[in-house]
Amino acid sequence: MSVSIASSDAALKLLVASIPRAREELSVAAAADQLSRLDLDGQRVEGTNSVAQLLAAKYDGALAGVSDADKAEVSQWMTMSARHGPSERQVFAQTINGHLAKRTFLVGDRLSLADIVTFGNVHAYVDSLTGQKRFALCHLSRWFDLVQHSLPAGALAAAGLGLVAIDLNAPAAPKKKAADAPKDAGAAAGEQGKGEKEPKKKVKQQQPPPQPKAEAKIVPSMIDLRVGRIVEVEKHPDADSLYVEKIDAGEGEPRTVVSGLVNHIPIEQMQNRDVVLVCNLKPAKMRGVLSQAMVLCATSPDGSTVEFVEPPKGSKPGSRICFEGFEDGKPEEQLKPKQKVFETIQPGLFTDDARVAGWYDAEQGFHRLLVDGQVCTTATIAKGSLK
Repeated sequence: MSVSIASSDAALKLLVASIPRAREELSVAAAADQLSRLDLDGQRVEGTNSVAQLLAAKYDGALAGVSDADKAEVSQWMTMSARHGPSERQVFAQTINGHLAKRTFLVGDRLSLADIVTFGNVHAYVDSLTGQKRFALCHLSRWFDLVQHSLPAGALAAAGLGLVAIDLNAPAAPKKKAADAPKDAGAAAGEQGKGEKEPKKKVKQQQPPPQPKAEAKIVPSMIDLRVGRIVEVEKHPDADSLYVEKIDAGEGEPRTVVSGLVNHIPIEQMQNRDVVLVCNLKPAKMRGVLSQAMVLCATSPDGSTVEFVEPPKGSKPGSRICFEGFEDGKPEEQLKPKQKVFETIQPGLFTDDARVAGWYDAEQGFHRLLVDGQVCTTATIAKGSLK
């Protein structure tokens, strides 16, 4: 039994170091490339998340989550923390901070893979923050300090990570320098000529400090979701894992959409499929082809299966899809990348026990995905994440 860990994979190093039996039984080596992999009981898996879940199944099943809902959420947090690279850490840190406002751990009421893997991925970022920034992200900082003190003794050092000193008290405000008094003020006054009046000083009226603009609340109705129908599909000429689809979204001309589904859905199952289309993302080139939308898919909790989120039968291309409770909201014309609307909503997108697609709000209320009052579903995936 052996595990090869990429040099940059602090999360997996920390996980192995946090499971005493894994440290004793596994042969740990450095991966020749940047892909971690595990050979365990005749099974080989690759990638941090897959390796982490197999280690949990072998040594401590509760780490992966107790219920099916917890397992799906654990998988979601691991995926998110890996997806947000160093340049996006600030946005991801704010997401965690908001999520932890009323929680002790990321998922459930005990330490899980979500906490350990996410901690490993954000360790360098939190370590680089000033005291003021840590205080601003107080929920993240409190969680970070709890996790680092909940890990087994020596786990941080074994993973090459240091203990970060977290001070949850408000940092002292910087002291203002007192204005210098004029030198020898008395002498200066004595030099005033007789009968000369001291010029009146203009009193500068203090202006009230500018008030920060209130940020618009991010709600799922800001995302423009429509029924789409795939009318043409072919493999990307320059990427083996990508399809290039023409999708009718009820606009006269079909949209070109690039999807990384080659390894998950056979091409013969793509043609003439009704799909849920995210229409107001900023168009982006993918290997030279401009993708004008995104197809919404579900991933099973173990990551082994990917399926389309399907509109109800009989839906017409271009029909609007809305979240239950947000039917009156108006989608943005185009989502602003800096606002991170989709990135904020996406962690709550799941299917429920009945395979119905929807969004969990901060209070865990479930808002179903509807077309004219009928639900969107998947073929087989329950408790799966949507992306």
